[in-house]
Amino acid sequence: MRLIRLGILAATAFASPLFSQSAPSAAPSATRSAAPPAPVTLSASLRVRAESWDWFDAGAAGEYSYAHALARVAAARATGRWQWRLEAAVPVLMGLPDDATLPAPGGQLGLGSTLYAVNDAKQSVAGVFVKQAFVRWAGSGKSLRLGRFEFGDGAERAAADPSLVAVKAQRIGQRLIGPFGFSAVGRAFDGAHFAADWRGRNITIAAMRPTAGAFRVDAQPGLDVTVAYAALSRGARSATSEHDMRLFGLWYADDRSTVPTDNRAAAARTADRGRVDVLTVGAHWAAVRKVGAAKFDLLVWGAVQGGNWGRLDHAAHAAALEAGVQHSALPWGTWLRAGWLQTSGDDASTDDRHETFFQVLPTPRVYARFPFYNMMNSSEAFATVQAKPHARVTLRAGLHGLRLTESADLWYLGGGAFDARVFGYTGRPSSASTSLATVSDLSIAWQAHKRVAVELYGAAARGGAVVKGAYGGSRDARFVYLETTLTR
Repeated sequence: MRLIRLGILAATAFASPLFSQSAPSAAPSATRSAAPPAPVTLSASLRVRAESWDWFDAGAAGEYSYAHALARVAAARATGRWQWRLEAAVPVLMGLPDDATLPAPGGQLGLGSTLYAVNDAKQSVAGVFVKQAFVRWAGSGKSLRLGRFEFGDGAERAAADPSLVAVKAQRIGQRLIGPFGFSAVGRAFDGAHFAADWRGRNITIAAMRPTAGAFRVDAQPGLDVTVAYAALSRGARSATSEHDMRLFGLWYADDRSTVPTDNRAAAARTADRGRVDVLTVGAHWAAVRKVGAAKFDLLVWGAVQGGNWGRLDHAAHAAALEAGVQHSALPWGTWLRAGWLQTSGDDASTDDRHETFFQVLPTPRVYARFPFYNMMNSSEAFATVQAKPHARVTLRAGLHGLRLTESADLWYLGGGAFDARVFGYTGRPSSASTSLATVSDLSIAWQAHKRVAVELYGAAARGGAVVKGAYGGSRDARFVYLETTLTR
C-alpha cells in the first residue's frame, strides 16, 4: 500500500503543471506571399515510479520504499536538412532511505541507498539540467549530430520483422553503451555522431564523453572519460526470414583518477590511480525465420577486450547465445526464449593481469531486470515467456540462474561512470563461491492510452553462497515497482 500511495502522490504532484501547458501558436506571417517558417515542435514526458526494496540482509535497513520522477521538456525544429533539439530534464527524488547502508561487505542495500549516498545524503532532492542540445544534418542517407545527445550501441540498423525488432531492443541494444534510461536520472553524451545507410548497410561512428547523472540529480557536468565507437551493420530479409549482423569496436579511456573496482586488496587499488584504457571488439548476428506455423529466432553475441587497467594489463571476453520460438497454436502470441551468457572474471588478485570483462557504460537493467548484478564476472542461464493477452497489455516472465564465473573475483554491481568522484562499479567478496542467486520475475505493461503507459514489475531472488557470505543466513530479496509514463 505504501508503494501505491507513493506512486499516486508523485503522479499528482507532477502531472498537473507539466501537462496543463500548451504549445504556443505560430506567429502570423509578415506577408501573404512569404513562406511560413518551420514550426518549433514542443514535446514533454513525465515518468513517475514508486519502488519497494527488500534486500538480502533480512533486516529493517534493507526494507524501504521511495519514489522518483523525471520530467523532460524539449523544443525542436527542422529546416531543410538541418535540425536542432534542446531538452531540459528535472529529476526529483522523494523519501530515500537514510539507513540502508551496512559496513563492508554488506554495502549499499539496493538503489535507494545508492541514490541517498550519491546525492549528498539527502532524502528528498531535485535537480535541473540540459538533457540534450544538438544540431543534426541529414541528407542522402547520411546524418551528423553535434552536441549533447543520447546514444546506445546495437540499434544502428532498423529491422523490419517485429520479433527481430524486439530481440534487438531487449537483448542487443545498450549492452555496452546506453543512456541508462531506467535509472532515476539517466545519462547523455557530449560529442559527435555520424551515420550512413546504403543498400541495407549502416556505418556508425561516434566520439563522445558521458555526462554525470544516472543516480545523481546534478547531471549537467561532463566527465573526464572518452569513448570512441564504430560499427558496420548489415541485414537482409525475405518473405520468410530476416537477419541482422554487426561488427563493432569500442574504445574507453578514463582519466578521472578514481579508485578502480577489482579484486585486488584495497591498498593496491588505492595506490593505482592510473588510466583505465580498454578496447572492445565484438560482433552480433541475429535472425528470425518462419517455418510453417512457427517462427524461430537466434542470437549470437560476443566481444573480446584488451588494454590497460591502471598498472595492470587488461584482457577479457564475453559471449551470449539465445534462441526463441513462437507458434500459432500458442495463445496470446506467446513467445518462449532461452539463453546463456558468460563473461570472464579474474582468477588471481595478485598477478599483473586484469581479466574481468568490463561492461563500459551500458544500460544494465535491460539485462538484469532485478538490478543487483551485471555482466561482469557473470554467468547466466535464463528462460523467459512473453505474451499479449490484449492488444494493449504485455506480460513478461523469466527465470534466471546466476553464478560468478570466477570465485576469486567479486560480485559486481553498477552501470559505469556517473560521477567524477567514484568509479561507477562496486564489488562485494565472493566468499570463495560462484553461486550467486536464482531470480524469478514478472512484469505487466499496459498502454492505457496513446500518451499513458503503466508498468508493474515484481521480482524475487533466492541468494546462493555468495549472498550468504555477505549477509549471513539471509538469502532472499524482493523488488517491486509501479511506474507511469505520460508523453505529449
